[in-house]
Amino acid sequence: MAQLLEDAGRWTDRTHLIQGDRRLSFAEMFAAVDRVAGEFRAAGLRAGDRLLLLAPNSPEWVISMWAGLRLGAIVALGNGWWSGPLVAGAVDVLLPTLVLADEKRADLVPPASRERVVAVRTVREWVDDTGRSPAPLAPPPAAAEDDPAVIIFTAGTTGDPKPVVLAHRSVIANLHNLLVMSGRLPQDVDPGRPPAVSLQSGPLFHIGGLQSLLLALLGGNTLVFLEGRFDPEQVLDVIERERVTWWGAVPTMASRVLEHPSVPGRDLSSVRSVSMGGAPVQPALVERLRTVFPNARRGMSTIYGMTETGGTVAAASGVTMAEHPTTAGAPLPVVDVRIESPNADGDGEIVVRTPGQMTGYWGGPLDGTGSAGGPDLIDPEGWVHTGDQGRLVDGLLYVTGRIKDLIIRGGENIAPAHVEAVLLRHPAVRNVAVLGLPDPDLGERVAAVVQLEPGAGVSEPELAEFAAADLAGFERPAEWWLRTEPLPMHDSGKTDKRTLRAEWPARRS
Repeated sequence: MAQLLEDAGRWTDRTHLIQGDRRLSFAEMFAAVDRVAGEFRAAGLRAGDRLLLLAPNSPEWVISMWAGLRLGAIVALGNGWWSGPLVAGAVDVLLPTLVLADEKRADLVPPASRERVVAVRTVREWVDDTGRSPAPLAPPPAAAEDDPAVIIFTAGTTGDPKPVVLAHRSVIANLHNLLVMSGRLPQDVDPGRPPAVSLQSGPLFHIGGLQSLLLALLGGNTLVFLEGRFDPEQVLDVIERERVTWWGAVPTMASRVLEHPSVPGRDLSSVRSVSMGGAPVQPALVERLRTVFPNARRGMSTIYGMTETGGTVAAASGVTMAEHPTTAGAPLPVVDVRIESPNADGDGEIVVRTPGQMTGYWGGPLDGTGSAGGPDLIDPEGWVHTGDQGRLVDGLLYVTGRIKDLIIRGGENIAPAHVEAVLLRHPAVRNVAVLGLPDPDLGERVAAVVQLEPGAGVSEPELAEFAAADLAGFERPAEWWLRTEPLPMHDSGKTDKRTLRAEWPARRS
């Protein structure tokens, strides 16, 4: 992976990283990487050691990642939203030589390991110290393609994130897939073409964030970060100020930006591509995006993938999305996808085999206390079992739900995603979450939390009648919660069904 810096060497004069008023060119980043790598080396970081990044998006995060790889270290992308026990568990499993952390997250590191913490503000001083030449560094250590390069933690919502190991081969193979799919192989990039400006509104510690970072590096493009947590108004401000051309988001983030009252007065003409992933994308949302971002009408895209597969598995854009609005797209060039144990409708578990997939978990999944264990998801034939439900039709993948997110009502399996998709077709419905509530007779009953469009006057009986046209009797919600306020979401952008389920009994009482 460190050799990717050499491939980006031709872009030295271009601006690469922006956050607020800060701007770093490729040349400035390369020099900063060498300075920070020298400091990390002086602090004891060596090839094969673990460097844990535990900080929000910033140029220092990016530079520290490259500095660790420059020294041959394995860089672990810690989740910036972890609680103290999960940070302690990660430190216990990884045994990092160094931990990059801001003040807030440094306090979560166990006291016995705090001497390993390097503060973000200290790295900022090294980055800004442009008058000091770094000590000479040896070339990056040689690495076999299956040697670990990065560790990315799955964004678990139940307290059990898993440290996914991606080898150098995994990262490079996924990058090749994306570049071939988009027609942007480095040798095909016109050096005279103005650089794209990408807004990274999601966290860098997710696989999608790493993908965005690497694509911007090789393409000679500018990557813009928000300051602080996700905020729809700031997204709109940044798009206007920096003339953003590409924006990647999860559907909930996109929806919240579209709902901001200032949208009608904004100049969003610079945006030519909007890419969504992380959750199923509804056709109605795509149409709303096309209206608000008119110059991105042909540049809408959706991707499907997961951390354990090394990133993107399938993608759809342009004509494909217009003709098949509910598809996740076609598998990427060297990705094998099949459906395991399909039912009569062709739905079954999506299983994947790709050179980009993980080599396994580092020490097993964490349980929040430092305990590690649990089987890998890769079967003896090399297939990754995603836990997602879907079907393949004419070479296109359709994701229809989660195998593990099923509601089991009286012995009948119900995919919440299917019920949600039906309800989202109603013009009065802006967002919906379907979940199972305990039932003393049936085991679980179907419940729907519906966020209505402002001013909508639809009733529960009307929604029930609408759903009855497309849902089997056992799939229809037995309980409703109609509301106008947005549904709660995790910082990853996915609906927080755990909170909704916990709040439901209190609401009923």
